[in-house]
Amino acid sequence: MFDKFSYMHLLQKDGWFAERSTSFQSDLLGCAISKTFGVGETLYHHGDPANGIYAVLKGGIQITAPSDDGRDFVVHREGAGYWIGDLALFSGSLRLVSVVTTQETQTLFFPSSRVERLVYRNPEYIRDFYALTHENMQTALRIMANLAVTGTEKRLVLRLLHLDEGASEPDGWIIVSQEDLAEMVAVSQPTLHRNLHRLADLDLIELGYGRVRLKDRRALIESCVS
Repeated sequence: MFDKFSYMHLLQKDGWFAERSTSFQSDLLGCAISKTFGVGETLYHHGDPANGIYAVLKGGIQITAPSDDGRDFVVHREGAGYWIGDLALFSGSLRLVSVVTTQETQTLFFPSSRVERLVYRNPEYIRDFYALTHENMQTALRIMANLAVTGTEKRLVLRLLHLDEGASEPDGWIIVSQEDLAEMVAVSQPTLHRNLHRLADLDLIELGYGRVRLKDRRALIESCVS
């Protein structure tokens, strides 16, 4: 059963939605449809027509984008509280990325027809949606800037710190394979393996099968500025 107030409480914790007015929050949630996805299911593909916006309530998603040679590369991972789908929707364009779940994931889906009616009735809400696009662009620019950092280990640490902010589980584990993490850091898997184990030997991270947990965030941050 759709419990509007429970969902509002989950999304009000932090981020874009938490910074919006109570009237906007209530009106937007009135447009929502609850959708649950299994592991590895697709929210949408690159090149699909925009049909709405998603908010992740529980679980996680992986974002991939095609390179010029036609291969899909892992760009980022996010978890609860993340919103995606606004850019293509408001520009009237096709999807630029593919979004796939990394585990069983509960979302709210806001169909384009409902969002368009909401903005038509409340033109001032367009600024709220632009704020979402601004926040997601900020994330994209941060990823790009961190990829430009020289030094493989430093690049890896910056990516782990970023993933820990949005994609970690309540117990602190970041669910990500070394193959996908290597793509996100733009290094070979053997190089990634060596750097991960060096960080683990320093007791800065803990490694598990298909997952990583940060043990000393402060020391990791200091390693990037030293």
